[in-house]
Amino acid sequence: MEEVTAQYDHVHMKKLGNSTLGIPIHYLIITKADLATSPKIYINGTHHGNEKASTEAALGVIDYLSRKHKDIAISNMLHKFVFIVQPLVNPDGHSQNSRLASGGIDPNRDYPSPFGKGPYFQLKETQLVAELMERYQFYASAAIHSGMEAILWPWGSSAKKSAHENLFLNVGRLIADAMAIRSYQRSYLDYRTEGEFIDYAYMQYGTFAFTIEVSREASPDKKQLPFVVQKSVKGILAFASGLNKAHSH
Repeated sequence: MEEVTAQYDHVHMKKLGNSTLGIPIHYLIITKADLATSPKIYINGTHHGNEKASTEAALGVIDYLSRKHKDIAISNMLHKFVFIVQPLVNPDGHSQNSRLASGGIDPNRDYPSPFGKGPYFQLKETQLVAELMERYQFYASAAIHSGMEAILWPWGSSAKKSAHENLFLNVGRLIADAMAIRSYQRSYLDYRTEGEFIDYAYMQYGTFAFTIEVSREASPDKKQLPFVVQKSVKGILAFASGLNKAHSH
């Protein structure tokens, strides 16, 4: 992250805070657009610390949006959107190869939802995500996970369809097609969850929030990882492209 910030004028590194164990948490702003007025897309990885493919996928997105910024399609995207990328939501879990954060709490069950009971925001890490959400009021978001292959959207905590089910379905199909993934559906149809990031983002800010599960294995073999990262980047580009069409309308 420091290297790409030093190398590219359209990339800026910011510190969000520290984890419970004191590990610094950073994010990058990648854009050629006006930060104040342009729609913002938030991409995060590693809610679950043992899902190392999610970390690598987020870094792969950073690498691609940095190196390919002169390509016409990418340049147009960077002039349209502000990309905020946070590869490590849960650095404590990542360092310990644990799904959970410090205190044994699952970060992706620690957010408010319209159908959940709490408690929520028990973790410093999810509080930091909430601060970032409040600061930038994201138009859309992709939470990258690994351990299965699927594209999911709100709600996870209720069988009810959201008010934007058609948009979620259409963009979800685009992402799935780009990644050659068969499963794309409301999160609830996978299994019921309370406290997911995507439910909070959509409930609180109307953010078009997706969970993108990029690999059947949480931490694939190193030989498979380049393929997983490449596939993940394709998915994120399809995600942004689909949202660009929706935003234009």
